[in-house]
Amino acid sequence: MQIAVTGATGFIGRNFVELAALRGHRISAMHRPGTPAKRRLKDSLQSSKVNLRASDVRDTESLAAAMTGAECVIHFAAAFRESGVPDEYFQTINVAGTRNAIVAAAEQGARRFVFCSTAGIYGPRMPGVTDESARAHPDNIYERSKVEAEEVVRTLSVARGIEYVILRPAAVYGPHDDRLIKMFRAAARGRFPQFGPGKGRRHMIFVADVARAGLRACVSPEAAGQEMILAGPRAVPLREILSILARALNRSSCGPRLPLWPMQALAAMTEDACGILGVKPPIYRRRMDFYRNDASFDCSRAFGVLGWKPAVDLDEGFGRTIASYRQEGLM
Repeated sequence: MQIAVTGATGFIGRNFVELAALRGHRISAMHRPGTPAKRRLKDSLQSSKVNLRASDVRDTESLAAAMTGAECVIHFAAAFRESGVPDEYFQTINVAGTRNAIVAAAEQGARRFVFCSTAGIYGPRMPGVTDESARAHPDNIYERSKVEAEEVVRTLSVARGIEYVILRPAAVYGPHDDRLIKMFRAAARGRFPQFGPGKGRRHMIFVADVARAGLRACVSPEAAGQEMILAGPRAVPLREILSILARALNRSSCGPRLPLWPMQALAAMTEDACGILGVKPPIYRRRMDFYRNDASFDCSRAFGVLGWKPAVDLDEGFGRTIASYRQEGLM
């Protein structure tokens, strides 16, 4: 199959491209103009299977050119954890950019559009176990923009006569991730504290498992019109996550245990002060959500529709992530 991939040099996109090329699919790997795409992709991918294309979700002509001949488009490109940018930036990239991508996909004759959303749309703190029947309760502009983008996908898929699949991965980690590298580095030095009791559950998922689900969403006939949560083998309390991480790093702990509320207050004051000064805050409210979130997900729909299950638990996943960071000279 010929697959066009937006955000192909990003964290999840890069892992997807590596897997899809390995499985024999032809890939049009889109990256923003000016980004060091070839440096960010493995040398083994510089082959006839992967065609690197400069493209921007704000530029419909570049999208159309990169999607020519694609049977399926999988859309990973997104504004995610950017701080110090206005809400309009997330609207432009995540909502208008998704609209541009699905329109271009339909116009180029693709039969399916796979959209990578987020399980974060259900909110940061959810008792019990959450499945796709739960109402969305987005907590920040990123999650709100993903909810809006999902509706764009549903509406335009009907209007443009193209199949759609929506995937909602939980917290993703693994090789090539530059978002959690600070946590791994700090933990390796024993300087990643546990703020608060650490009771909140995290249902993390290894990036290779997300890539496998994404590829199944591209090729499986049963996936058309489906919206599915993707999460790891089990939800784990934060204190256990930090214990597993310490074990992977051959440490007794990742850092000290400290009360949460002083750091929440400091984050709020720092973010507000930096907003007045017009500088990027070193710590902000959303960063402290890491210590407060609580969620567990039911992935039964993805199991049944995609014939997929997560294969990598936290012990193995953290080990592989640390090995990758060290191989790349990042730790």
